[in-house]
Amino acid sequence: MSKDVVLILSGGLDSTTLLYKLLNEGNNVTALSFNYGQKAAIEIERASEICKMNDVNHFVFDIRNIVDLLSSSLTDKDNDNVQEPKSTVVPSRNTILLELATAFAISNNLEEVYYGAIKADTGDYPDTTPEFLKQINELNKVNNYEYIPVCAPFIDTDKKDVVKLALELGVPIEKTWSCYVNNDGTPCGECFSCKSRIEAIKEAKEELGIE
Repeated sequence: MSKDVVLILSGGLDSTTLLYKLLNEGNNVTALSFNYGQKAAIEIERASEICKMNDVNHFVFDIRNIVDLLSSSLTDKDNDNVQEPKSTVVPSRNTILLELATAFAISNNLEEVYYGAIKADTGDYPDTTPEFLKQINELNKVNNYEYIPVCAPFIDTDKKDVVKLALELGVPIEKTWSCYVNNDGTPCGECFSCKSRIEAIKEAKEELGIE
């Protein structure tokens, strides 16, 4: 059954594939992106472009004034360590963004909140784990009059399998942005996120017999 939902769309491979999955299932999707001071702000441009391609309403919220609270190599200009996942963790990012998305959902009569957490992230990012998902839903049951579920359909899915779904759904993978470093349209290919993406695409194509 079609639902009116909100998706946090970073412009990356995982959240973009989730957008295509939700649309393919017949849902009415509103996409939210957040500028929280991330160095690779190009991801927001990619998210906007992808939404235009699919006639999806897209809202960009500027919350850069909280950047000093979010110490991470993704936001700190003096921290270039993007090889170790722990260094790229943005403190409480998903909690903040999911609760903002929940407030948006309540204010706009939307039924569910989605984000693109995947299984491959669970060993590296504490806010992409099944336990986190469970607890954020417990919070949502008590922090408003109306309960808005937070959903993460890929939370038990490897990145390789997300890529396979992306290929099946016709996701424009080349338009998605995963790089933590560059902001000029050319991925660095060396940061943790780039390496994870490259390996997953390689494995998915090998399994599907795609050159």
